[in-house]
Amino acid sequence: MRACYLIHRICILTALALTSPLALSQAGLPDLKAAVDAAWQRSPLGRTLEARRGETIASREAAQSWIAGSPSVGLSQRSDRWTERDGVRETDVSLSAPIWFPGQKSARQALAQTSSDDLETQITNARLAIAGEVRERMWAVAAAREALKEVQDHQHHLEGLAEEVMNRVKAGDLARTDGMLAQQEVLAAQGAVTSAQAKLQEAQARYMALTGQAESATPEPEPVVTQNAAHPRLLAARSSLDRAQAAHKVVTATRSDPPTVGVSMRREQDTFAGGSSRSVGIAVQIPFGTNARNRPLETAALTQIQTAAAEAAQAEAVLEGDLDLARKQLATAEQALGTANTRATLMREHTQLIEKAFRLGERGLAELLRSEALSHEAEVAVHQQQIAVGLARARLNQAFGVIP
Repeated sequence: MRACYLIHRICILTALALTSPLALSQAGLPDLKAAVDAAWQRSPLGRTLEARRGETIASREAAQSWIAGSPSVGLSQRSDRWTERDGVRETDVSLSAPIWFPGQKSARQALAQTSSDDLETQITNARLAIAGEVRERMWAVAAAREALKEVQDHQHHLEGLAEEVMNRVKAGDLARTDGMLAQQEVLAAQGAVTSAQAKLQEAQARYMALTGQAESATPEPEPVVTQNAAHPRLLAARSSLDRAQAAHKVVTATRSDPPTVGVSMRREQDTFAGGSSRSVGIAVQIPFGTNARNRPLETAALTQIQTAAAEAAQAEAVLEGDLDLARKQLATAEQALGTANTRATLMREHTQLIEKAFRLGERGLAELLRSEALSHEAEVAVHQQQIAVGLARARLNQAFGVIP
């Protein structure tokens, strides 16, 4: 009984060591971060978003300019060479460009800045989504690897037991049917190993497709954060709303197309004998805004605001639900781990007693195999729950918006 008590205490301490934040090693986090970085580099969305940084820089530079479009140069010449031939000539050179009003320029600058901020939040949110996929697939590989290890260990144990049974059958201590039963259990264990290997290969293939890494490092339970800054998804939704509002201000400030200002220089000569004169002209063209032009633009801008506001409200509600669910799942997984440890301890003690009785000839092989199967099932449940606790911790950090 003293030995059973010590085994029970060791199992409890092992479970606490696996789930206590103080015992969590930080060595697993660089592996997770490296996997997230690798997956981000392979993500088409990530490459697209980062490439758009150049667009936002160009937009901010363009918003600093007073010129609303490309300037133009004009040249015209008038002469009576083909008519009267009195030597009348007129040459006109002009330079014009559309310009922004002060309110229009400041509104466009604000839009360019909010667009840049929105892009950065979208990048952060997309990276968080990638991190969530990496967490799920990394723990899936860990679960498949642990399942394979368990069935392999069980197979080796059954092979040893079958060898002992066959020796006793040859010695006449057991019936031949007991030897056949032991061999059938070994064959069943081999089939379980083959199935577990296939599942591990599938999980590794999914992980490799995401990260490009052939092997997945065994993840360690992440330290659970108790408080975090605003969630990247919520920040992305709010920044989209800010950008929509800034775009609406641009539409409001730009009630018409930008005015065009031009400068011209004219040289005139009346006749061959007469002198020439020069003059400078300034021209301004101010377009008028109409409902046909402004109404569709304003309606589209207001639609974007309403859509962004609805998405921000929905994101906040969804995140609150995800966080509450992640907390409950972690609590359930930790409780299930404690139960699994207690069950495994009892089953180990039970199997030890049955095995001792079997060697003394007091119990049959079928009863021993039944106890061995239940004990193995209990051990597997412990390791599965350890994986479940690690995955639940990762999901809780994901719900908090923690990016490795």
